[in-house]
Amino acid sequence: MSDNRQFLEKFFPIASFIAAIVGPKCEVVIHDISDLERSIIFIENGHITGRKVGDASTDLVLKLLKAEAYHEEQFIANYKASGKLGQSFRSSTYFIKNDEGTLVGLMCLNIDVTHMEVAAEWIQHVLQGGSLVPPTAIDSPQEDKQQSKEYLQGNADDLLQHMISTVLGKVTIPLDRLSSKEKIEIVKELNEQGVFLLKGGVSQVAASLSISEPTVYRYLQKLK
Repeated sequence: MSDNRQFLEKFFPIASFIAAIVGPKCEVVIHDISDLERSIIFIENGHITGRKVGDASTDLVLKLLKAEAYHEEQFIANYKASGKLGQSFRSSTYFIKNDEGTLVGLMCLNIDVTHMEVAAEWIQHVLQGGSLVPPTAIDSPQEDKQQSKEYLQGNADDLLQHMISTVLGKVTIPLDRLSSKEKIEIVKELNEQGVFLLKGGVSQVAASLSISEPTVYRYLQKLK
């Protein structure tokens, strides 16, 4: 058993404690960042998203690791996430660091608020006659205020497909007409999202852009 795993196991009872307090609509997950393709090592109420021990990290986890956001913050709280079945979640992530201050894992809380949002909108209409404005706790001015911040999926292939499709979905030019410069920009954005932290990232991006894997590596070198 690795030192990381032994250290993270100390947080298992805390995760169970939180899930017991908040209730069955709260999923609590502990990630071991040493293996991003199988990062989930503990989960309570996984039935909410259909995830299980051995499943992959999320798009937000990869983005946080790539940006090294954990150096500045101990946690991020109350951001939006979505599930494969269309659920809405209010989520929070705590950065777990070892005694030396090195990040080794994350504890994530995902509260299913799908029905709460419907009820809140109805109450708002009754009381004020207006529409409910969704909270935007960690939205930046440049981002779509309705866009979810995290996608809660199972395996690494699903995660990669979702992240690549999200970026390519913003491209207005047919993919077979993209210039090398435009493809480099796409690779740059995918790199910033943390796609290449996963082992299958290069091959899936290459297939999606109809280029070779060495070409993807060459583009990545140009970004350094």
